[in-house]
Amino acid sequence: MTKSAFKWWVPSMLLIAVAVFAQSCYYDNKAENYGNSACDSANPTYTANIQPIINQNCIGCHGSNGPSGGVSLHTYDLVKAQALKGSLSGTMKKISPYSLMPPGGKLSDCKIGQVDKWIRNGLPK
Repeated sequence: MTKSAFKWWVPSMLLIAVAVFAQSCYYDNKAENYGNSACDSANPTYTANIQPIINQNCIGCHGSNGPSGGVSLHTYDLVKAQALKGSLSGTMKKISPYSLMPPGGKLSDCKIGQVDKWIRNGLPK
C-alpha cells in the first residue's frame, strides 16, 4: 500500500470502526421498551406467579420437612390456607401481629402486589 493510500485508508477504517462500535452500544432497557413482564399483576395465578415467589423466597424455611414455625407452604392448598387466614399477606407486609417474611428482607412491591391481587381474584390455581 502506498503512503498516500494509507493516509486516507486509516482514517476511513477508524471512522467505520467508531460507527460500528457506537451502534453496538445502544442502550436497550427491555422493561422500558416492552413492559416489565416480571411484574405483571393483571391476572396472577398460583402456578404462573405465586408459586415461583414462594419457591424463591419461602420454601427454604417453609418446605415439607420440618417447616419453620410449623407453617408449610409446599402445596397450593397450604399456601391458599395461609392466604385465607391473612397471614401470607400479613407477613409479607409486616402487618401486626405478623413478623416480616422473608427474614432476609422485604419482598419487592411488585411481588407483594401480585400476591395481593391473586388473593383478591379468588386465589386462582
